Amino acid sequence: MTATVLITGAGSGIGLAVAQRVVSRGARAILWDISGQALTAAQQELGAAVETAVVDVSDAGAIAGAPLEGVTHLVNNAGVLGQRMEWGALDAEHLQGILDVNVVGLMMVTQAFMKARVPHPQAAIVNLSSIAGENGGAPGFAAYGASKGAIMALTRAMARDFAPDLRVNALAPGIIDTPIQDAVMTAPNARAQAAEGIPLGRLGTADEVAGTAEWLLFDAPYVTGEILKVAGGRR
Repeated sequence: MTATVLITGAGSGIGLAVAQRVVSRGARAILWDISGQALTAAQQELGAAVETAVVDVSDAGAIAGAPLEGVTHLVNNAGVLGQRMEWGALDAEHLQGILDVNVVGLMMVTQAFMKARVPHPQAAIVNLSSIAGENGGAPGFAAYGASKGAIMALTRAMARDFAPDLRVNALAPGIIDTPIQDAVMTAPNARAQAAEGIPLGRLGTADEVAGTAEWLLFDAPYVTGEILKVAGGRR
């Protein structure tokens, strides 16, 4: 049975890398992203094996109207870092926006997936958390760290609630060299300095995270409720 994988935040970075791996193994992919331009480029690269839709996961109406035909697997990848905010200058509206995408959006996408999904012998969900969910994240990005910690808790709850028909796991990437890092690493030598704190001595790649996601989706039949770090040894 051919798998069909819904991937959110699939226009670039880790989401696109997961889509590339899904298609390369002969499966179909449904790609959601807020950038129509990025989705057009992904469609041109990956061809007829993918279907795309512009979807903001913080918009319940957009989720309800988006394509899900034949979906069997889910990768909850969409997420935002948010702006750097010190404790004396927190903005409630901006904080809520981070939670609406990273936490509420993940839950609403999962609800839509559960209603639409077609049973599959390897059915699985992979959520994208972060080591920031454990270490609190970079200074000024506490809301991001809190949202990723929530994803860890949700993953364990989902694994319990959806068993035995569906496995649910999360990835906790470390510092991965994707565009989201640009908001944090503004200094010219920031990436080199960050690499010094990683035991493997370098930033990770989107494909390395995607490869681990692929394993959890299709090749880990007795793994559920786990948070797997992809961080080069960084804690």
